[in-house]
Amino acid sequence: MAQYYSIRRFCPYQGVIQVVDVGNARAYSTDGRHWQVRVQNASGRLRWHATDCDAGDLASRETNADQLMRALNERPPIPFPLADRFELWLLHRETRLPLAIVKSRVTREETESDRITNPTWQPFLMSRNEFRSPALEAARGHCDPQVRPPRAQDVLERQVNLAGRPLPVLQWFERLEDGSGIGHGGMRVEGGLTGRHLPAEAFPELLVDPEWPQGLERALVREYHEWNAPFLLAHQRLREDTRRWLETAARQRPESLLDNYPMYPQVLDAEAMQVTLVSAKLIKAS
Repeated sequence: MAQYYSIRRFCPYQGVIQVVDVGNARAYSTDGRHWQVRVQNASGRLRWHATDCDAGDLASRETNADQLMRALNERPPIPFPLADRFELWLLHRETRLPLAIVKSRVTREETESDRITNPTWQPFLMSRNEFRSPALEAARGHCDPQVRPPRAQDVLERQVNLAGRPLPVLQWFERLEDGSGIGHGGMRVEGGLTGRHLPAEAFPELLVDPEWPQGLERALVREYHEWNAPFLLAHQRLREDTRRWLETAARQRPESLLDNYPMYPQVLDAEAMQVTLVSAKLIKAS
């Protein structure tokens, strides 16, 4: 029987992906329109294909693809329910509370087989260089043009990771329906932390704890979340005030908004969104 669910992509964060799973074959989509298909053939090897679900040639090339293509063509409306309820968090050095989410998994078995080799939280792919921080640029003032300051994403990465060092602790949590979480193992997890039950309020709502001692640190985290707003709006348990703030921020990145819009479970200001979507389509067509 086909399963339909969505998962978040981390290491670093890259938004939400939709999944159609029939066991020996899966299809993945970041926009609900174009699908990457992973099929296990008779010899056990994994093969990847791209499909728009209207093409009928996939089943003819892979003997076990019929079931997946049928599941794709019969799929319910997106977005599918989020299924990655097991979350790996970098913990605060002093409080041992969740600081920044590092990765997520669907089942407990996946967390047990997942070796944690790199405790570093990463905000972006190494190849990305678009993130800008107005707050950081304002704080720097007029810099010496001969000196190249660190990138905003590097400053953010250092800020977050230092809050968990010198010996970072990463812990898996099973998030429950009420938003609370039960602690499991991870990296450097002491016995007293295993099995603890943290309330929903102990977990940052987005990607990183927004509370920091310095105003510039808080602003940098806020701007990081605003930059990711087109992706974060695909999350399904946002508070209304958070969703409204993210919608405003997402409209500043119309092309990313256009790509992710089909996966939003809720839109508060539909009229403003439609204006931005029309603008994004015009930009894309030009």
